[in-house]
Amino acid sequence: MQVSPVNFKTLAYVLEVEGFDAEAALKRCGFGSIDELDDHGPWLPAERFDALMAAAIEVTGDPCFGLIAGKSKGLMRYVALMQVTLVAPTLRVVIDNISRYGPLFLDRSELWLVEHGGRAFIAVEPVVDNGLSGHFRTELVATSAFQAVRFARGSLDDILAVEFPHDCPPGQAARYAATFGPNVRFGARRCAVEFNPRLLDAPLQTHDPVAYMAARSQAESALAAQRAGLDVGERVRRWLLTTLPHQPSLQETAEQLKMTERSLRRQLNALGLSYAELSQQCQQLIAKHLLADRALPIKQVADQLGFSSVTSFHRAFRRWTDMTPLAWRARDGGETLREDPVVPSQ
Repeated sequence: MQVSPVNFKTLAYVLEVEGFDAEAALKRCGFGSIDELDDHGPWLPAERFDALMAAAIEVTGDPCFGLIAGKSKGLMRYVALMQVTLVAPTLRVVIDNISRYGPLFLDRSELWLVEHGGRAFIAVEPVVDNGLSGHFRTELVATSAFQAVRFARGSLDDILAVEFPHDCPPGQAARYAATFGPNVRFGARRCAVEFNPRLLDAPLQTHDPVAYMAARSQAESALAAQRAGLDVGERVRRWLLTTLPHQPSLQETAEQLKMTERSLRRQLNALGLSYAELSQQCQQLIAKHLLADRALPIKQVADQLGFSSVTSFHRAFRRWTDMTPLAWRARDGGETLREDPVVPSQ
């Protein structure tokens, strides 16, 4: 199994945020520093990630460090996941999104929703499940799942059970109770967080329809790029989708991708693409998803895309689609976000 270098970077950031020596942990696994890890670099063997988790336990001296890591601000390093979950409409959508976009960082998702007989569980299956590092990863993912339920305004009374397949580390029972409440069970057949199913579809106070549509579009683009085999054109698209309404120059984008302008232009030309075309494709993609929200004024859509006026947005949209934004919205009723967005070819 292979894992994205983002996982290594995220764990290093968690160590730093929590006041530990991330460099020491990385060096024990053959890395010189965090800067050696490229988010877009080749994926690495899960065995090396296992070694880094073991090193994190050694550096912290804490066999239950996963309980801390699972709610650390360092996890914000999983940008695509965080953006699409923090402004999601419901807990059900949060869990679905984590399951859907988890493969951006791992070969498979580590959690999913199970509903049966009027009961709701978040099932946890970590990528590493053996030894101390397996305990660490299990506890990190379970703590994150627990935090998601609490984020949905769930109280401790709504947490019906938190189950772990391993035994409680000696002398640590109070820490688990402090983290998860009184209903913690060890030696179970699985790892799962059972909670009150009423929370699944209750509206989340942090939901922002516009921000959610934009974040999900970015995540879908990243997922599509990964499935297609990530080339430089997709890397440019992913970057541009994160910058709107700002429209970075070719030079800014080349610097972001750690390339020269000349090299970036040459590689795009080899794919039959131009930077201007990619920029317009990203604007068109976001425009259609914003227009899917019929309550969103056209002016706000234009502002979100960085246009100076509604008139200039109308001209651009007509050039892309041979329709005005209002006509497109009236004809198609907008595109649903349950469909994978397809970046149109030029």
